[in-house]
Amino acid sequence: MTNRENHAPTHGMRILLCRCPERHGRQDLDQTAEILAGSGISVRLVDALCERETFSKEVSGTALRDVERLVIGACSPFLIGDLLDQALRDHPDLRWTLVDLKDARDAVALIGILRSRLQALDPAFFKTCGFPSAGLSYGALRPLGAKAPRRVLVVGGGVGGCQAALDLAGMGIPVTLVETEDSLGGNMARLDKTFPTLDCSICILGPRLVDAASHPQITVLASSRVKRISGRPGHFLAEIEHRPRYVDMNVCSGCGACSDVCPVIVPSTWNAGLRPRKAVGIVFEQAVPLRAAIQKDYCIECGLCEKACERKAIRLTEEPHVSRLHTAAVVLAEGARLFKASRLGSYGYGRFPEVLTNLEFERLVCATGPTQGALITPSGCRPRSVAFIQCAGSRNRRFLPYCSITCCTASIKEAMLVLEHEPEAAVTIFFNDIRTAGKSFEGLLLRARERGVRFIKALPDRVERAPDGKRLSVHYRAASHPGIQSLEADLVVLAVGVEPPNADHLWVVRTPPRRDRYGFYEEAFYWGGQMYSTVPGIFLIGGCHGPRDITQTVIEASAAAAHVAKWLRRISASPSKGSQP
Repeated sequence: MTNRENHAPTHGMRILLCRCPERHGRQDLDQTAEILAGSGISVRLVDALCERETFSKEVSGTALRDVERLVIGACSPFLIGDLLDQALRDHPDLRWTLVDLKDARDAVALIGILRSRLQALDPAFFKTCGFPSAGLSYGALRPLGAKAPRRVLVVGGGVGGCQAALDLAGMGIPVTLVETEDSLGGNMARLDKTFPTLDCSICILGPRLVDAASHPQITVLASSRVKRISGRPGHFLAEIEHRPRYVDMNVCSGCGACSDVCPVIVPSTWNAGLRPRKAVGIVFEQAVPLRAAIQKDYCIECGLCEKACERKAIRLTEEPHVSRLHTAAVVLAEGARLFKASRLGSYGYGRFPEVLTNLEFERLVCATGPTQGALITPSGCRPRSVAFIQCAGSRNRRFLPYCSITCCTASIKEAMLVLEHEPEAAVTIFFNDIRTAGKSFEGLLLRARERGVRFIKALPDRVERAPDGKRLSVHYRAASHPGIQSLEADLVVLAVGVEPPNADHLWVVRTPPRRDRYGFYEEAFYWGGQMYSTVPGIFLIGGCHGPRDITQTVIEASAAAAHVAKWLRRISASPSKGSQP
């Protein structure tokens, strides 16, 4: 629907009413404008006034010419407050009013009060809008104040995001949980075991995912991403882009019939490309939500999945769409990105199939992985020697100059997993420094030494194919021995570091959250907790503001939930001003 203006004399007043895409009762607003225009009050209806381009066009120097009073009705004044501040710098004498517009009744009350012309309006319209009569008092028709929403947006559905959502929901606070992947879980769901106890990762995480998806206070939006965040503290507006799954989530039962008949084989990104999968199906066995999705880039539109689906859930013509969410606080739990090992050309990643990253190794030994938990080389043989190379990208001035924190303990854990599968294998860890500072982490290191894991203080120069053409040769220079040495291995595992999350949010707040020189979000302060970003109302969890392990992420999630609840109480106790006198 296009912008429309009902022409009538306004006597120096410009009235803008927003047709919010998320607002119900748009026809009532159109009816309001028509009846007000018939009473001599000009109203301009605008689509999505919170859009910067739209607002700049409607509240510009040309549009405000000869205007003495500006009246804006929107779903929340705080969402456009910053835009209004910028637009009115050239009009310091302009009187303006912002009103929390929720339905046609609010519009009549606002405009009638400002113009003192309620007696000129058709009494039948008041009955339509829910007023008993046109003779109501001023107090009954006063504009509503802009109350802060209570809903919280959690960005990221990993272990931290799910824990924060569950803690908030347990306090009665509604939560919207947005995850870019087709399933909740993040990288923890891909792990085989967790350190230092070597417990099953999905056994710990799975119940949290199910609880988050089934909690009545939590709305899970998988296959979605936050495209833009605007507004101000306490009144944020998030634009959420929903990627089509081409399967109706409300109809699909997760039976897998579509996957059985699909003829297209594609690499499984969930299994790090180590195993093929069908172009349609469920991401993994414990996925939440347990619903199928189609990879449209590979789909040949043969229609077999549509015929096989008894519930008629396939939607091949589905299109992306955007929704808007009004929220009081935002919790960023996006996690960190893994460093691309292909940038380390000397280690042969991408050239030698025997060179894996630590996450690929986790999928290899996992019972739900490409080999159902069997530790084998790409040639199908059992490895007799496995080498781990630490600081692959981390503590390197060319790539990541900081320590990624979790790599040392993760490699020690994976070395123990090798010995669980192959007790006679020779396991070697090449390290820069061993940093096992967490609780019981040092005990895991000691157990690994007792099991015979060999630790060499050296960072290898390169990895090459061994002379026999079957194994790999790791060349290194150890501090304890002069000259270059080599070690032959059947598998080489790179402990890659972590990078900041992608900066794909378009922040349209007055001051967006600051990032440090590496790209991680900055904390507001280091004392009293590190969950506060530099913008009030935006909180940080896990790897988005620096490398974190699972334990620290979960602790931060619960702490952030408590701080969010405190924040909500504070802003609800403070009266909000919806207009300027």
